[in-house]
Amino acid sequence: MNTRKKSLYRFGALALLCAATNPVLQAQQASATPTPPLDQEEVITLSPFEVTSEAETGYTATETLAGTRVRTDLRDIASSLSVVTAQFLQDTGATSNQTLLPYQVSTEVGGSFGNFAGVGNTQSANESGKLANPNSNTRVRGLDSADNTRDYFRSNIPWDSYLVDRVDMQRGPNSILFGVGSPAGIVNVTTIGARLNKNSGKVEATVDSNGSQRYGIDYNQVLIKDELAIRIAAVDDDTQYQQDPAYSHAKRAFGTCLLYTSPSPRDRG
Repeated sequence: MNTRKKSLYRFGALALLCAATNPVLQAQQASATPTPPLDQEEVITLSPFEVTSEAETGYTATETLAGTRVRTDLRDIASSLSVVTAQFLQDTGATSNQTLLPYQVSTEVGGSFGNFAGVGNTQSANESGKLANPNSNTRVRGLDSADNTRDYFRSNIPWDSYLVDRVDMQRGPNSILFGVGSPAGIVNVTTIGARLNKNSGKVEATVDSNGSQRYGIDYNQVLIKDELAIRIAAVDDDTQYQQDPAYSHAKRAFGTCLLYTSPSPRDRG
């Protein structure tokens, strides 16, 4: 009789051990355990691919995407890199590559407005191609023209400072890390974007001795607090030259919208 009871006890203990180690039973028990509501979970927003000018003071910038394509402190980047802030553009009156690069190190502008010919190694000087595409008539470190990018996408469209937040100039073969590119480097412009934190705006006017007139406006409006904002910018640039009646008259407008939507429960789960 005692032997039979011992056998039953052993069988019961073995059954309990099997039940405790059964993954199906454990999964059922785990699913039965109540989980905290989704709205009580903390939502963490990661923005490693975004650099804004809000933290910039005067001519000083501390972060960039140019070095690694991830937001990185300038002091941690080994390549030769310069960041031009919106304040620097405003103080120098620089509005394009032609007017900005003469103020930078190891950069040159070709043509009649620059500091080297920029017409190529040919028997006859011909500026027709460079006049058609003045944004590319540059030289970095005496090598070649830099690649021009807008928000790090290749672009042949000349940039204008009225829609530019900052300019990142990387001198050197950026193509080592990011595919085919110029050995001279890149000149990247970051366009302005709508902001959700406050309404802001500015109006600018510039004149020169030749009779040139330039007027610009930039305005940011928050439509729904922390959710929706729009930003518009426009410029009227009437440039006059010493040669009469040569002139260049450009009217441009730019608009952007920012809509922030909170993650859905499915995304947060």
